[in-house]
Amino acid sequence: MINLFDTFDTSSLDFLRSQVIAKVKIPSVVIEDDGFLPEDVDSPFSYYTENKGNRRPLYFDQLPLPNRYWRIEATGDQAQVMDMDRQRATIFYSATDNTRLVKEVHWLDEQGRVSWVDHYNRHGQRFAKTYFNQDQPVLRKYFTPQGKEVVTWNLPAGDLTLNVGAVTRHFPSIEDFVIFYLRDRHYKLDHIFYNTLNRALAVSLRLGGNGSDTLFWHEPTGDELPGNMQFLMKNETRTKHVVFQRFPDWKKYGSQLQQSAGNVDFRYLGTIYPHPRSNNLRPEILILTNSDQIEQLTPLVQGMPNLHFHIAAITEMSSKLMAFADYQNVDVYPTVTTNRVQKLIKECDVYMDINHGNEILDAVRGAFEQNMLIVGFKNTLHRPELLAPENIFDPADVDGMKQRVMTALIQPRLMEQLIDHQREVAGDVKVADYQETIGELTND
Repeated sequence: MINLFDTFDTSSLDFLRSQVIAKVKIPSVVIEDDGFLPEDVDSPFSYYTENKGNRRPLYFDQLPLPNRYWRIEATGDQAQVMDMDRQRATIFYSATDNTRLVKEVHWLDEQGRVSWVDHYNRHGQRFAKTYFNQDQPVLRKYFTPQGKEVVTWNLPAGDLTLNVGAVTRHFPSIEDFVIFYLRDRHYKLDHIFYNTLNRALAVSLRLGGNGSDTLFWHEPTGDELPGNMQFLMKNETRTKHVVFQRFPDWKKYGSQLQQSAGNVDFRYLGTIYPHPRSNNLRPEILILTNSDQIEQLTPLVQGMPNLHFHIAAITEMSSKLMAFADYQNVDVYPTVTTNRVQKLIKECDVYMDINHGNEILDAVRGAFEQNMLIVGFKNTLHRPELLAPENIFDPADVDGMKQRVMTALIQPRLMEQLIDHQREVAGDVKVADYQETIGELTND
């Protein structure tokens, strides 16, 4: 039995964390390795290139430059390689926590288009290189830490070549490559848990045999089921179960699917989220941002003078945002440390997801796990799946947001109901329920 993920995105991480909390031990494989997989998660690319080790990731100013006169200019979001006043490359970080660790370097041609991308891993090694033609990726090569080319992937055609030892193998698709790897590693393939209807599904379909696989469906479902899911319902395949992980979608489709499931069994199982504390109804509001574009901040601050706002950024703040420190009920924290943010998350009981621009420090998720009441505007949401619909407001409805927050803070029963609904919408499940469902799936 294995977990098989296309990529190690947030949903895959949540799925794996839930298993860890529930003490469900299943090997995990990621098809597309971004270089920053956890140590206990494997991939065919990291396996054959032997990209393991204990070195630290590459800090942005440690990037080797091809010209001694070029320089690196950096912000908390990304960095640029500059040749006088000309940009030669863009450096992308592995996270938004201001650690500035290099994940990708996009090198530019004379016209300013991406010519190739150097991919770095969590050990500071350049483990892959993607070549571009007319802004399109056409070829990717994977290397050992010593620089030996091991895997070549023709991206438009989809075929791969593997060079290990004195043997060269050709695979017509990445799915064939993954199947070879799974068998080469002697994984037990009687039951595969996968969470996309893309490459992992294709592996399951091509693998054949007498397996009993399970799709954990976490993506939003529109007005009709995805075509590939309908295919699983109509055809006899290895996939015997489809597990919905979004509670609103299960509520919408569940009873209908259980009556007309076809060749698969449909059921619901959400995610186990850690909740180290309860909401304590403290009049403390937290906003994390790397921009001074915060929706309706002035009327919110002025309209709730008895509530204390904490506005933090991991970068320097503009004078516009710093000016809010003049309000008695506002504290601002420019270039805030991670320790300080963790302290603020523990001390505040309301999070406002109202900043434009990127989310930083996984702020909404942190607020959710701390059982903070999360409110936001329709045009500023970063993690809408973690907010209850009744806590999402139109930008013009400032009064509605104020009323919701102030009323919840003085009515413990209402706050409890709001937090319970917030967790229900996000698909929060208990450990015992998780263990029971996984047990039923694996014993089928």
